[in-house]
Amino acid sequence: MSAAPFISTLVAVALIPVAFLFTHAIVSGRRKLRYHSVTGGVGIVWDLGLSIFYMLYRLFGGNVESHVLDIDPGMVVYFAVHGLIAAVVIGLELVVLATGMIQVVRKKKVLLHKRLSLPLYVLWFGAFLSGEVVYVMYYIL
Repeated sequence: MSAAPFISTLVAVALIPVAFLFTHAIVSGRRKLRYHSVTGGVGIVWDLGLSIFYMLYRLFGGNVESHVLDIDPGMVVYFAVHGLIAAVVIGLELVVLATGMIQVVRKKKVLLHKRLSLPLYVLWFGAFLSGEVVYVMYYIL
Protein backbone atom coordinates (compact mmCIF):
# COMPACT_ATOMS: atom_id res chain seq x y z
CA MET A 1 0.00 0.00 0.00
CA SER A 2 1.29 3.45 -0.86
CA ALA A 3 0.04 6.87 0.14
CA ALA A 4 -2.93 7.94 -1.93
CA PRO A 5 -2.12 10.72 -4.42
CA PHE A 6 -4.08 13.93 -3.90
CA ILE A 7 -5.55 13.98 -7.41
CA SER A 8 -6.79 10.39 -7.16
CA THR A 9 -8.29 11.04 -3.74
CA LEU A 10 -9.96 14.21 -4.98
CA VAL A 11 -11.61 12.42 -7.90
CA ALA A 12 -12.59 9.36 -5.83
CA VAL A 13 -14.26 11.50 -3.16
CA ALA A 14 -15.78 14.06 -5.55
CA LEU A 15 -17.57 11.34 -7.52
CA ILE A 16 -19.53 10.11 -4.48
CA PRO A 17 -22.10 12.95 -4.62
CA VAL A 18 -22.59 12.22 -8.33
CA ALA A 19 -23.80 8.74 -7.36
CA PHE A 20 -26.50 10.30 -5.17
CA LEU A 21 -27.45 12.85 -7.82
CA PHE A 22 -27.72 10.19 -10.54
CA THR A 23 -29.72 7.87 -8.29
CA HIS A 24 -32.14 10.66 -7.43
CA ALA A 25 -32.46 11.63 -11.09
CA ILE A 26 -33.11 8.10 -12.32
CA VAL A 27 -35.60 7.21 -9.55
CA SER A 28 -37.50 10.49 -9.65
CA GLY A 29 -37.46 10.53 -13.45
CA ARG A 30 -38.98 7.05 -13.62
CA ARG A 31 -41.67 8.10 -11.13
CA LYS A 32 -42.29 11.36 -13.01
CA LEU A 33 -41.37 13.42 -9.94
CA ARG A 34 -40.04 16.96 -9.97
CA TYR A 35 -36.41 18.03 -9.90
CA HIS A 36 -34.94 14.99 -11.64
CA SER A 37 -33.81 17.27 -14.45
CA VAL A 38 -31.94 19.45 -11.95
CA THR A 39 -30.21 16.61 -10.11
CA GLY A 40 -29.49 14.78 -13.36
CA GLY A 41 -28.11 17.89 -15.04
CA VAL A 42 -25.95 18.82 -12.06
CA GLY A 43 -24.73 15.22 -11.79
CA ILE A 44 -23.80 15.04 -15.45
CA VAL A 45 -22.03 18.40 -15.51
CA TRP A 46 -20.19 17.55 -12.27
CA ASP A 47 -19.13 14.15 -13.60
CA LEU A 48 -18.13 15.49 -17.01
CA GLY A 49 -15.98 18.15 -15.40
CA LEU A 50 -14.19 15.66 -13.18
CA SER A 51 -13.86 12.90 -15.75
CA ILE A 52 -12.62 15.06 -18.58
CA PHE A 53 -10.22 16.90 -16.28
CA TYR A 54 -8.76 13.64 -14.94
CA MET A 55 -8.50 12.05 -18.38
CA LEU A 56 -6.76 15.11 -19.84
CA TYR A 57 -4.52 15.39 -16.79
CA ARG A 58 -3.33 11.82 -17.24
CA LEU A 59 -3.24 12.00 -21.05
CA PHE A 60 -0.92 15.00 -21.06
CA GLY A 61 1.53 13.39 -18.69
CA GLY A 62 0.12 14.38 -15.33
CA ASN A 63 1.41 11.82 -12.93
CA VAL A 64 -0.04 11.19 -9.55
CA GLU A 65 2.60 13.05 -7.55
CA SER A 66 5.36 10.70 -8.67
CA HIS A 67 3.54 7.71 -7.22
CA VAL A 68 4.25 4.58 -9.17
CA LEU A 69 1.87 1.66 -8.99
CA ASP A 70 3.01 -1.88 -9.43
CA ILE A 71 0.68 -2.84 -12.26
CA ASP A 72 0.43 -6.37 -13.58
CA PRO A 73 -0.88 -7.18 -17.08
CA GLY A 74 -4.36 -7.88 -15.69
CA MET A 75 -4.54 -4.34 -14.35
CA VAL A 76 -3.42 -2.93 -17.70
CA VAL A 77 -6.42 -4.68 -19.25
CA TYR A 78 -8.65 -3.35 -16.44
CA PHE A 79 -7.44 0.23 -16.99
CA ALA A 80 -7.98 -0.09 -20.76
CA VAL A 81 -11.53 -1.40 -20.31
CA HIS A 82 -12.28 1.14 -17.57
CA GLY A 83 -11.05 3.97 -19.80
CA LEU A 84 -13.11 2.73 -22.74
CA ILE A 85 -16.24 2.50 -20.60
CA ALA A 86 -15.54 5.99 -19.23
CA ALA A 87 -15.32 7.33 -22.80
CA VAL A 88 -18.67 5.68 -23.65
CA VAL A 89 -20.18 7.13 -20.47
CA ILE A 90 -18.97 10.62 -21.44
CA GLY A 91 -20.63 10.23 -24.85
CA LEU A 92 -23.87 9.04 -23.26
CA GLU A 93 -23.77 11.89 -20.74
CA LEU A 94 -23.45 14.44 -23.53
CA VAL A 95 -26.42 12.95 -25.40
CA VAL A 96 -28.58 12.66 -22.27
CA LEU A 97 -27.69 16.21 -21.25
CA ALA A 98 -28.50 17.55 -24.73
CA THR A 99 -31.79 15.67 -25.00
CA GLY A 100 -32.72 16.78 -21.49
CA MET A 101 -32.09 20.40 -22.42
CA ILE A 102 -34.18 19.95 -25.57
CA GLN A 103 -37.02 18.57 -23.44
CA VAL A 104 -36.88 21.57 -21.10
CA VAL A 105 -36.79 24.12 -23.93
CA ARG A 106 -39.41 22.50 -26.15
CA LYS A 107 -41.54 21.17 -23.26
CA LYS A 108 -41.84 17.97 -25.24
CA LYS A 109 -40.51 14.50 -24.39
CA VAL A 110 -37.55 13.12 -26.33
CA LEU A 111 -37.73 9.33 -26.39
CA LEU A 112 -33.96 8.98 -26.81
CA HIS A 113 -33.48 10.67 -23.43
CA LYS A 114 -35.56 8.07 -21.63
CA ARG A 115 -33.99 5.19 -23.55
CA LEU A 116 -30.41 6.25 -22.76
CA SER A 117 -30.87 7.29 -19.12
CA LEU A 118 -30.94 3.81 -17.61
CA PRO A 119 -28.00 2.43 -19.66
CA LEU A 120 -26.04 5.56 -18.72
CA TYR A 121 -26.86 5.04 -15.05
CA VAL A 122 -25.83 1.36 -15.12
CA LEU A 123 -22.60 1.96 -17.07
CA TRP A 124 -21.68 4.98 -14.97
CA PHE A 125 -22.26 3.10 -11.72
CA GLY A 126 -20.20 0.16 -12.98
CA ALA A 127 -17.30 2.42 -13.90
CA PHE A 128 -17.65 4.38 -10.66
CA LEU A 129 -17.67 1.29 -8.43
CA SER A 130 -14.81 -0.38 -10.29
CA GLY A 131 -12.73 2.79 -9.95
CA GLU A 132 -13.52 3.08 -6.25
CA VAL A 133 -12.62 -0.58 -5.68
CA VAL A 134 -9.25 -0.12 -7.38
CA TYR A 135 -8.61 3.03 -5.34
CA VAL A 136 -9.39 1.18 -2.11
CA MET A 137 -7.30 -1.85 -3.12
CA TYR A 138 -4.23 0.19 -4.02
CA TYR A 139 -4.32 2.98 -1.46
CA ILE A 140 -6.38 1.94 1.55
CA LEU A 141 -5.99 -1.82 2.01
